[in-house]
Amino acid sequence: MYINKKKPKTVNAFQRVKVDEVKFADERLQDNSYWALDDTGSGYGAKAQEVLGQVRGRDFRHEKTKKKRGTYRGGQIDLQSHSIKFNYSDEE
Repeated sequence: MYINKKKPKTVNAFQRVKVDEVKFADERLQDNSYWALDDTGSGYGAKAQEVLGQVRGRDFRHEKTKKKRGTYRGGQIDLQSHSIKFNYSDEE
């Protein structure tokens, strides 16, 4: 029984972006992880992602600094571009 005979309101959490209303311009934008790229391979970025991808917060800076000291041997540095070209309506 409710004292004021009103049902309690359900509280909706604030969402700046409505997830169900988002439309992606390109399918590749749905997954923003490193491994979603076409050719991640086994180069420098892949090895760094394996090591640093698990680290969060203050520990990330510590691990990154350790890797920069010169004993870290990643792999071959990939120069391939993974950018996405957007079409804007005012550029037509």
